[in-house]
Amino acid sequence: MRHLAARSLSARSAVCAVVVSWAVLTSDGGASHDADARPAPGGITNAVAATVVARGIPSPTNITFDGQGRMWITSGAGGPSKTDGVWLVPRKGAPRHVASGLKTALGLVWSRGVLYVGHITSPSEGRVTALSGFTGRRFRTRRVALDGLTVGRHTVDSLVVGEAGRLYVGVGSRQDNQGLPGRIISFEPRVARQKIEASGLRNPYGLAWWGKRLLVTDNGRDDLGPTRPPDELDSFDPSGPIARFGFPGCYGQGGSACRASLPALVRFPAHASSDGLAVRGDFAYVAENGSSFPANPTGNDVQCVNLKTRRRRRLWRAHVAHDPLGAAIGPDRRLYVTLFRSGAVLRFDVAGGC
Repeated sequence: MRHLAARSLSARSAVCAVVVSWAVLTSDGGASHDADARPAPGGITNAVAATVVARGIPSPTNITFDGQGRMWITSGAGGPSKTDGVWLVPRKGAPRHVASGLKTALGLVWSRGVLYVGHITSPSEGRVTALSGFTGRRFRTRRVALDGLTVGRHTVDSLVVGEAGRLYVGVGSRQDNQGLPGRIISFEPRVARQKIEASGLRNPYGLAWWGKRLLVTDNGRDDLGPTRPPDELDSFDPSGPIARFGFPGCYGQGGSACRASLPALVRFPAHASSDGLAVRGDFAYVAENGSSFPANPTGNDVQCVNLKTRRRRRLWRAHVAHDPLGAAIGPDRRLYVTLFRSGAVLRFDVAGGC
């Protein structure tokens, strides 16, 4: 995502232009909804319809599901906010705030009955916090799972679970176009022993597995004008050596600056803010939060990528600027996307892929 704190986006000040309805997961992973539920409108030429399944979550940034099929959302407004942290979307009733004090929370994942949340503790340090013992209203236990992550312009992004319960987290670069790059770090959750898996990234917001390969969305630099460089979907095998993607010197221009860098699997338009990532089969779904360059208003949509052909297609476009952000595949095999400014969650039936 483009620099969250700089935007100072707030769901309270944004005008919500989606039609809201309510839907809940059934106990068997299916879905049901109220009789008056309606599709959510998007932009023109949408390939799939969207349905609002949750609303009233300030600045939702990412989404995950637990073993019972319940939906959990991180909220991170980019500045001091009492609504930051974790929200639960129950099967019935309104979403509720169940974990606070997790500033700029951008990613979360369940593993072995523990909820791991990525957030910052200061403008220059990030942390992954482990929450357990959920009572229905709050978590009894909170502990530090990984600490001292160096951040800056970009912070602690998404988390995923790998083999043997090892966790992977994206950590963004300190600056826009120089200095410490973004990286993917893996760690053992009980002992916090960490390892760098990939480097040379700028803002690796989205993480998702495609077989044994880890896919990463990465936002390009902002200092090269409105039409370059492209955003990327990158791919690497964590069982190999550290994957290096070239930031800041390599930004897709080729030549000697990129000779030692891995190429992007797929490129997206410049400044589209390609962020949330979910994979179902051989298709990746990317939530693009949208360009901050008026001269090149890219993104603000949901893209589908055929991972075998590397072709992509826009599935849905938002009415509200800088809205799509987090993405996940639910237990019902549908795609769920958070709307950052509208404070809502959308569901898409993506059985047909792209």
